[in-house]
Amino acid sequence: MIQQTDSTSRTQGDIRRLAVGRGIALNLNRILVPLNGYRRSEQILPFSSMLADWFEGETTLFHTLPPTHPARGARLGQVHYPDAPHDRGTSLAVAYLEEVVSRLGPHGVKSRWGIATGDPALMISSRSATSSFGIVAIAATPRSRPHRFFSPGLLDHLWRTTSVPLLIVNPHHATLNGDPPQPPKTIIVPCRRREVDSALPFASAIAGASRSTVRVVLTKSSSSGQIEDELINTLTSDGILVEIQNVTDDIGQQVLGLQSENPGSWIVSGSRMRSGLIRSMFGSFADSIARDARGPVVVVPDAKVMKRREHAAHDMTRDLPSSL
Repeated sequence: MIQQTDSTSRTQGDIRRLAVGRGIALNLNRILVPLNGYRRSEQILPFSSMLADWFEGETTLFHTLPPTHPARGARLGQVHYPDAPHDRGTSLAVAYLEEVVSRLGPHGVKSRWGIATGDPALMISSRSATSSFGIVAIAATPRSRPHRFFSPGLLDHLWRTTSVPLLIVNPHHATLNGDPPQPPKTIIVPCRRREVDSALPFASAIAGASRSTVRVVLTKSSSSGQIEDELINTLTSDGILVEIQNVTDDIGQQVLGLQSENPGSWIVSGSRMRSGLIRSMFGSFADSIARDARGPVVVVPDAKVMKRREHAAHDMTRDLPSSL
């Protein structure tokens, strides 16, 4: 069953301006975009550019280099300069990032770039937390459970360390030379009790700024008249058109099916960001969505997880070397 309600007391322009304000308060106008130099990583750019356009913000293209080694023969107390291979890596990275910035500029996308030296996941997590980025946008293929147990990838490490939401696009489900993706008409929000609390403000801001409808998917166990009323009141008070859909089957498959039926739609899901052995063995709801989704997925950490990891990122940054 689908219920619809709408707010007609405001114009579309008013609704969008309010949504943009909410997004800016969530720092969604500041998007960190890790790029590794491969074309597959660039498949995130159309989606990060949408966010920048919706929230009148900018993207920061970010590349990490391997840790540097001290110059041989340096005496105690001397400055340790990067070695020659690292200098070449920096030059190549700067040239690459500036070239991407030049490609985005004609499309009206404001962008800058940054380079850091160190472990990629730690650099991304620390930079996003300490520089007030609102979201990390990345094209990445989630690894299988056995694979990530023995060899976790960048996304697995970010899942364990990020204090901000992740916008994930699976490059295996996209085409390098296809038509540019279209803005969404539907934002799909799975409701799994407390997880929806963290996701709802982001879904509301994205829907209002992109002029999309929010479709909340409720399971039988999480559905109740009170919860539905609270969701409807919260979203319609923001001027958002909302649909409530109750399902009895596996909510994950229902959500993925809805995204397939609504090309261009985004999924915004809260998550406790389960990590380590538990995630490797049992996975998680948001993890399975990100693995099989045919379109963008925004994974929003639980508020307590965000706060704890933000403090950890600030503490870790004190011991990190400076970066470009």
